[in-house]
Amino acid sequence: MSKTNKMPPQLLAHFKKKQEEQEGTSKEGQQSDKDKRKEAVKKARVRLEEKKKGNKEGGEKEGKK
Repeated sequence: MSKTNKMPPQLLAHFKKKQEEQEGTSKEGQQSDKDKRKEAVKKARVRLEEKKKGNKEGGEKEGKK
């Protein structure tokens, strides 16, 4: 080997390919995390709305008795 600190082209290609794969999976993972958070927020809002409706109905029933 020569004294220039260069990687062989095949090894360099291997590491570039590996890095691209890691970047691709991390982006996909972030997107799925965002989707999961959006779904969790939607579910939480629905639960809060149901809870509010239940409290309103429950309060009216208690007041009538």
